[in-house]
Amino acid sequence: MSLATTMKWTESIHNREEDGVTTPTIKNHSVTYHDSHLYCFGGYDGRRNHHKLMLYSLKEKRWLIGPEDRGRPEFSVRGNPPPGRNGHTATLALRGRRRENFGQAVGEEWTDADLMMGQMRDMMSLQLSENEMGTVMAAPSSSGKLGDDGADRTVIAAHSDVDREGGLEKAHLQSVSHDDTPMRHMDQSGAQQLNQNHDTNPVIHHENPNEMSLNPPIILPEDEDAQIIIIGGWLGSGPLAASDTWILDISSGLSNLRWFQPPLRGTPPGPCNMHSADYIPPKGEVYVFRGGNGREYLNDLHALNVSTYVWRHVETQGEPPQQRANHSSAVLEYEDKCELFIFGGWNGSERLNDIFILDSETSTWSEPRVGGIKPHPRAGMTLTALRGRLYLFGGSGTSSKCFDDLQILDRKDIAWLDVNDEKDGYMGGDQHAMISNGNSRENDSIDWYYGSNSSLGGQDGMTGGNDDGRQGGSDVRNNMKFADWRSQENHHNEQQLGFASSSACASANPNDEDMVHSVFVSGSPPGKRAGHTATAVGRFIYVFGGSCGTDYLSDFFVLDTDPPPLVKITEPASPQLYARRLAHFYNDEEFADVIFIVEGKKVYGHKLVLSTVSDCFRAMFMTGFRESGSGCTEIEIPDTNYDIFLAMMEYIYTGSAPKINITESDVGIDRAIALLELSDQFFLYNLKQICERLLQPAVNADTYSFLMSVAQKTNSAQLEMYCRYFERNLTEMLD
Repeated sequence: MSLATTMKWTESIHNREEDGVTTPTIKNHSVTYHDSHLYCFGGYDGRRNHHKLMLYSLKEKRWLIGPEDRGRPEFSVRGNPPPGRNGHTATLALRGRRRENFGQAVGEEWTDADLMMGQMRDMMSLQLSENEMGTVMAAPSSSGKLGDDGADRTVIAAHSDVDREGGLEKAHLQSVSHDDTPMRHMDQSGAQQLNQNHDTNPVIHHENPNEMSLNPPIILPEDEDAQIIIIGGWLGSGPLAASDTWILDISSGLSNLRWFQPPLRGTPPGPCNMHSADYIPPKGEVYVFRGGNGREYLNDLHALNVSTYVWRHVETQGEPPQQRANHSSAVLEYEDKCELFIFGGWNGSERLNDIFILDSETSTWSEPRVGGIKPHPRAGMTLTALRGRLYLFGGSGTSSKCFDDLQILDRKDIAWLDVNDEKDGYMGGDQHAMISNGNSRENDSIDWYYGSNSSLGGQDGMTGGNDDGRQGGSDVRNNMKFADWRSQENHHNEQQLGFASSSACASANPNDEDMVHSVFVSGSPPGKRAGHTATAVGRFIYVFGGSCGTDYLSDFFVLDTDPPPLVKITEPASPQLYARRLAHFYNDEEFADVIFIVEGKKVYGHKLVLSTVSDCFRAMFMTGFRESGSGCTEIEIPDTNYDIFLAMMEYIYTGSAPKINITESDVGIDRAIALLELSDQFFLYNLKQICERLLQPAVNADTYSFLMSVAQKTNSAQLEMYCRYFERNLTEMLD
C-alpha cells in the first residue's frame, strides 16, 4: 500500500541573445538565492574559469543585463571580484547586531556598552596595534550609517529561511566537478607559495580561538542585511586549491553590489575544492566539510562564525564520513535539532552513496539505516533541503556516466521514496487521464460533460460502439448481480481508482508490507548532468547548468515540489450515472412500469428508459394498453423469441453486445437474423449495425443470396452492400 504526491518539472525560457545577455555553458558554479534573484558566480566552461557575476530575476524569469553585457546594465558591482574559479561554495548571510556568548542569547542585540566592552576585550586579548584595530573597527562605511556614538555598528549574521514543516531552506549550493580529477601532489613550500598567491584575506591569528568566541563580535565596515560568502574553489593554476574567502555585499540593492575580503581570525581550513559549506542557524556558523585540497581527500570539519569571522576546527564525536570530495550536503531542522547531511562523493578510488548525519548540537556523527532503494553511487550531484526532505538530482557514476534521476530522502522515515514518472500509471483509469491532461478544455470537447470514457456516443443515445463491435459498457456487469445500484457503483469506483479487488488491496497482516510513499513527477525533466546547481526557493527547486562529458549546459529547469492541486471534474455527470447504474434495472421488477409478455414469460421494463432509446417503444407507450393489478402496463409481444427479446433488452440496459457465435452452426446465424429483425422493428439502429457486422462472416456462396434478401427486408444497407460486393467478386472469391 502506498501514499502518493505529485511534482512537476518545467523548463524556464532563456534570454534571447539580442537581449544583451549570453547565458554561459558552465559547470561547478554556484547559485545563491536572495530577494527574488538568483546570484550565479564562477564555474568552468571547458576552457576557462569564470569570474563573472550573473543575476536571474525569478519575477521576470530572465537573466539581468550586467556591467559586462551589451545594453544598459540592470545591476552594478563595485570592488575587485574574486579570481575565476569553480568547485567553490557560496553561502547566504544576513548582517545584523548579534551576540553569540558573553551571557547573552544568540540572536539578541548588543547594547552600546556590550559593544564597547567587546572592542576593549578584543584589543587586549589580540594585542592589536592601533593601526590594525583602526583597520578592523573604523574602516569607512559605504553607506555612511553610524551608530548612536558615531561608530558603524554593522556586524555579520548568517541567515537561511526555515520552511513551514521544519526543513531548512538551503542558502547555498555547492557545485563540484564530476570528472574526479586526481588530486595533485606538491611539497610544503609549494603549498605556502600558493597560500601567499591566493589567500589574501587579512587573517588575524590567535593562540586560543575558543577564548575569542566568548567575546562580542567585531564591528565590521558594511551596511546591515545581506551578503554572500564565497569559500575556496579551484583557480586553474597551482597544485593546490584556493583557501581564500570573499564577500559579495548585496545589502544595498542591485545598484550597489560590492566585492570585498573580510578580516579573518582563527585558523582557516586551508585550501579546499569540491567541498561543501552549510549555514547552521543555532551556531551562527558556516560549517565547511572539506573535500579536497588539490593534494589529498579530506574529511575535516571547520566552522566560520559569521558574526565575528572567526574560524575554528569542529571537534566531533562518532565515526565521521570517510575522506571524500565532490560530495553533496544539506541542512535540515528536525525535532528541534539542526542536522548536517553528507551524501556520496568520490574517495579517490570509488564513488559513494552513503549518508552521514551530524547533530550540530552535540557535534556527533552517525550513519543511519536508510530505507527504500538507494541511489546509485555517484559524485557531482546536488542535494537540496526542502520541507523535511532532501532532493538529490543528477551526478556522475562509473565510466563518466551521468544521471538524470530525481531521488528524494524523507527525513522522518529516513527512507528514499519511490519516485516515478506520472505517465507510468499514477492513480489509474480516468483519474490518471484527468491529472495528466490538467485543466485544459481544448481537447475535452464534449468529454468535459460526458467524461473521457463516455459510453454515451452511440446512435441510440445510450452506448457507443467500438471498432470490434463491442460496446463501451460490454463488461459493465462482469457477470455480477448486485444487491442494488449502490453496490455496483462502489465496484465501479474501485475499478476507476485502480484497485484490482478487495482481496488484492488488503493484506492478511497489515504489518507484512511497509507503507511506501510514492512521488509521481510530470513534465520534462532536465537531461543527464553533473556539476550543476539546484537551489531551493519556497516550494521550488531551480536547476541550472552542469555538464555531461564534454557537453556543457546552460539550460534552466524548475521543479515544483508542491504544485497547486488541479480542480478536476472526476465525478460522473448525470448521463454517465444513467449509463452506469442502468444495468442494475435490466429485467428487474424494481421501479418497473411496463411488463412485456413474450412466449408467456414476463420481461420487466421502464418506459422512460425504453422510450428514450426507441421511437417505436415511445409510440407503443402512447397507445392505450391495459394495466395489470400492480399498476404496470402489460404489453404482449407476439411472434418473438423470448431469448432474443431478452438479448435486446440486455443491450438497451447494459450496452452489452449479443453473445452469438455464427460459426458453430446454423443456430447462430438464425439468432443473429432474429435479433437483426427485432432491432429493425424497434428502431435500434446501433444494435442493427452490430448484427450486420455479426452476419458479415456468414456471407458465402451458399448464403449471400438469402442474406441479401434479409438485408433488404430489414433495411440493413451495410449488409446488403457487402452481399452485392460478394456477388460481384464471386468468381475470384471461389478461386
